[in-house]
Order: sequence, then C-alpha cells, then structure tokens
Amino acid sequence: MSLRAALRSMPDSLQGMGFMLGSASSVSAMNGLVHHISQSVHVFEIAFIRHLFGVILMSTVLLKNGLRPFVTRHFGLHAIRGILNVGATLAYFGGLSLEPLAKVVSLSLLSPIFASVGAVLILGERMTRYRWIALILGLIGAAIILRPGFQAISLGAGLVLLSNTLWALALVVIKMLSRTDSSVTVTLYAAVLQAPFTFVFALFVWTWPPIGLIALMGVVAVLGTVSQLCLSESFRKADATLVLPVDFTKVIWASLIGYFFFHQVPEIWVGLGALVVFTAVFYNAYHERGAAKASAT
Repeated sequence: MSLRAALRSMPDSLQGMGFMLGSASSVSAMNGLVHHISQSVHVFEIAFIRHLFGVILMSTVLLKNGLRPFVTRHFGLHAIRGILNVGATLAYFGGLSLEPLAKVVSLSLLSPIFASVGAVLILGERMTRYRWIALILGLIGAAIILRPGFQAISLGAGLVLLSNTLWALALVVIKMLSRTDSSVTVTLYAAVLQAPFTFVFALFVWTWPPIGLIALMGVVAVLGTVSQLCLSESFRKADATLVLPVDFTKVIWASLIGYFFFHQVPEIWVGLGALVVFTAVFYNAYHERGAAKASAT
C-alpha cells in the first residue's frame, strides 16, 4: 500500500490531527528561522522575500486550472485584507526578532479571541456570555505572560499584540469574503497582494543579503506555505475542538527550538499564561461549534 493510500484510509479525525501537527511544527520551524535571520537582515526584507517566494509557490498550486480564481466583485476587500495581513506579518516578525520564541507564540494564541470580538464589533454578531468568558480568560492569560506592573511591557511584546489585532481584523474580512468568494480566490489574492505591499516597506531598508540567507528565506516561504495548507486541510478534515489541542504544541516546539538553538530558557509565567490563553481559545471554539450546530438545526 502506498503512503498516500495509507493516509487516506485513516479516519478523518486522525488526518485532521496529523495535518494540524504538520502545521504547528512547520510554523515553529519558520519562526526559528525568522528569529535567526533577523539578527542579520531587517524584518521588512525577510517579509518581502518570504511573500515573493510564497506567491510563486501558491500560484503553481492555485492557478493549475487557469485564471478563473481571480474573478471577484470585492477587490477592495481583498486589498484591505492584504494590507492587514502585511501589517500583522511585519509586526509579528518584529516581535520574533526581539522576544523569546515561546513568549511570541504564546501571545499569538490570542488571535482567535480577538477575531471573535471583531466579528461582534464589525459584523454585528452577538457577544454571548461564552465569548465574554473566553475574552476575560484570554486577557488573564496575556497578563500572566506580560506581568504588567512587575515588569515593563517590551516593544517586542507590543508588536505581537499589534499583530494579533491586525490578524484578527483580517480574519473578519476573510469571513466577509467567504460569503461570495471561494477559498482559492481568497488565498490567491492574499498571496499576490502581499508581495508588492511588503516590497514598499523593504525598499526603505534594502541591502542585499548573502545568498545563503536568501536561501533560508526561501525555506521560510516553503514552511509558511506548508503550514497554511496543513492548517486549512486540518480544519476541513476534523472539528476545531479536536485539532486545536494539537495546535498548542506550537508552544512546546517554540520552547524546544528557543532552548536548544538560541539558549532561551522558557519562563514558567509564559507557560502558565499560554495554558490559560489556550483554555480560552478552546472554550470559545467549543461553544461556537455548539452555536453553529444549533443554528443549522
């Protein structure tokens, strides 16, 4: 039996968990490479080259059936989503260059909660008590990680929180676009628009990096693309409440990579805060699933 046939014979739940593990591990490797490269190359350049390679990779996959995915009536929304994504990426990479990997990844877990609140404020969705509880738990987790009053909130941590906010707004725009455009169209426009947007920022700080670092940035693009594809496939194969616990392994991967490659000793407060934030995300996903089923019924 071939490997592909063996994978297809597995239950969807196991496939979903496997894809989520692939997403978590590949994005963790990407984070480690960005942290390493950012010591020599400005994050604006890293973001541009990452998206340049990314659009090439995504185009070969998404355009195999022609230019039909480019058809849309909402180019403006796609452009807004692209700008939000670029801002989120630049802020996130900036945070990666300044902060330990485990701290960055732990704070980034807040994005789904921020997106839930954004859906209430922008799309008019109802702020249920479950969302309130998830938001409060998420903020408690962030406070445990940042410990305001006991230590100053660093620039790197602020950049990660800014990235979370921008990414949450991007998720709301994606939700709006998904009502009329296919997932292929949404993904393709994101890939195509982000490269020129990041190029504008890169122009102000451009210096030619060594060929070895350019190759590593190509690896960053591959890992980022693999992570996105695995993430999408994971949610397609299995329920979010089943695969989200596997996504939490990002914190473990980040801690291991930070410790062995960058001599970063994980703080107990970061681990505890990450666990609280994950609980909030899982709680919110569980009740959102229940609400969606009730609405469908």
